[in-house]
Amino acid sequence: MFSYIFMKLLENRPERYDKGIDILSWGHAKKIRRMIVQICIKPRMEILDIGCGTGSLIIDAANAGAIATGLDISTGMLGVAQKRITNSGMQDRVILYNAGVTEIDSLFKENSFDLIISTLVFSELYAEERALALNQIKKILKPNGILVIAVEVQPEKLLKKIIHFLVRSPLAILTYIFAQTGTKAITGISEEISASGFNITGEDRSFLDSFTVLSAQKPAVDGPDEIVLPGTRKPKDDFSLIKSVWDYIGRWFPNPVEPGLRTIGEPDRNSPVMLTSNFHLTVRRVERSLKGENVFLLVAPANGINVWCASCGGELNTHSVITVIKTSRINERVDHRRIILPQFSAPGIDRSFLKKETGRTALFGPAYSKYIPLFLEKQNTVYEHNKAEFPLLFRLEMLLSMNFIVWFVMGIITLFIKPNMLFPLSAFFWTTGFMLYAGFPLIPGKSGWLKAAILSVIEVVAIAVFSVFILHMPLFSHWEMMIIVSALNIWLGFDVRGIVAGDPSEAEWLMNKLGMASFGHLFSSGVFSLGRIHQDITKCNNCRICFMVCPKGVFGIVDKRKVRIQKQRDCFACNACVSQCTEGALSLT
Repeated sequence: MFSYIFMKLLENRPERYDKGIDILSWGHAKKIRRMIVQICIKPRMEILDIGCGTGSLIIDAANAGAIATGLDISTGMLGVAQKRITNSGMQDRVILYNAGVTEIDSLFKENSFDLIISTLVFSELYAEERALALNQIKKILKPNGILVIAVEVQPEKLLKKIIHFLVRSPLAILTYIFAQTGTKAITGISEEISASGFNITGEDRSFLDSFTVLSAQKPAVDGPDEIVLPGTRKPKDDFSLIKSVWDYIGRWFPNPVEPGLRTIGEPDRNSPVMLTSNFHLTVRRVERSLKGENVFLLVAPANGINVWCASCGGELNTHSVITVIKTSRINERVDHRRIILPQFSAPGIDRSFLKKETGRTALFGPAYSKYIPLFLEKQNTVYEHNKAEFPLLFRLEMLLSMNFIVWFVMGIITLFIKPNMLFPLSAFFWTTGFMLYAGFPLIPGKSGWLKAAILSVIEVVAIAVFSVFILHMPLFSHWEMMIIVSALNIWLGFDVRGIVAGDPSEAEWLMNKLGMASFGHLFSSGVFSLGRIHQDITKCNNCRICFMVCPKGVFGIVDKRKVRIQKQRDCFACNACVSQCTEGALSLT
């Protein structure tokens, strides 16, 4: 339980992952690895470790004589694993793959492995994803092959359930606060494994029965797979009033809905297939925009983050799109092979790999869901509605959603320290926030920090003037208020440029300078780029994909057909055009 709760925190530091997991699990994680190797591994056995992480288990398995294959979706984890494999001299006995769990059927032939292991992975998968993964695992296991799964589960006995809840809840809350992600213990994992056609051969529970190591065997003679299409949801099937409120006051944190397939109206085998991320607010807005249409809507796993942030941050990527296409069995529901992706997803999507894995040709729709009906009617309208918009209403929405929790915490602290200051501090906080967010285009300067500093100077001077000429007090008699005012302005302007203008994040620039990797899913210095877009016109075939996916209007059409960079200074290095250019004509330098 402890190992999984904190796993998300440690994944940001892959080189410390194993040590951290062993400490937080009181050595239990290491014992599980040793137990699997000692009991299950035999010389010349071919094994697959799904979610191999930093490679500890597969290296131990290779040392025990196995031919080991590791698979993980995290490039950071695999980087550490590859170094360890090289240092241990196991390059000829260990192979690594960067892929998601639902892609194993395209990587490996049927009956390839004697043993497949998965530790602390199935807790991260949603139900349809687990079902598909188990089905694919069964295919690539040899007859009588063994599957070993270590996973967090719900205890069955009432007392242990209560204790588990009391212990787990604060840890889950801390994980949500610091890593901006959630965790979920599985119920009925043994039933899911049995339903997939495996024979359960053993189960070992520990940590208040909240952690289990299950072993199962593939039958020697496997029957034919029964094709059962997973269910679909209708709009509002997973509507939540709490989530709807959280959409507007808790934008710091993910707000996920269950990934999967939604049907809008009465779609048939020729209806469009569209995709979005599993952020609650995004799903609700897309569903509203599609009212009156007959459409299949795929909701991809993106950790409950909006499309643009999830794509640039690596949460909404080709793997997650492949996952929802496969788990929904959409290819068996429609006759065509097109999928319409959100324009803001372009930085994270490899269209050629997507087509190779799913057979689907990706098209990019408009930037905002409100333009989808027009796009469905006339697809070339994407060129007219592909720009990021930052109107006043949006800026005020972001003022509330990005600052409510800060104001709430500030208010609680103020109530305990100096209750009579709650109202004036709150009034100042929201008034200054309104001036900064609503007046962002009008305040001098391009930097959000500079705009906030200008407001601070004006407000500090106003306090000083009020003290001297109205209250007849010394100039700095309210110096505490001046410091508080300046501190609040620093906060309000911390990343306002990235939030309300779609410009490069100054917060990520600062983190990059300080050598910080990330702050949960909010800021990641790894995606920050000071580069500018450059075009090699000798390679450009004028396909217009860059013109279509650029959210800032950097590209334009000259001589009626040629696509050229026209507003290079507006580029904020989102990498969308570079990712989608099939000719290699674009680069960030």
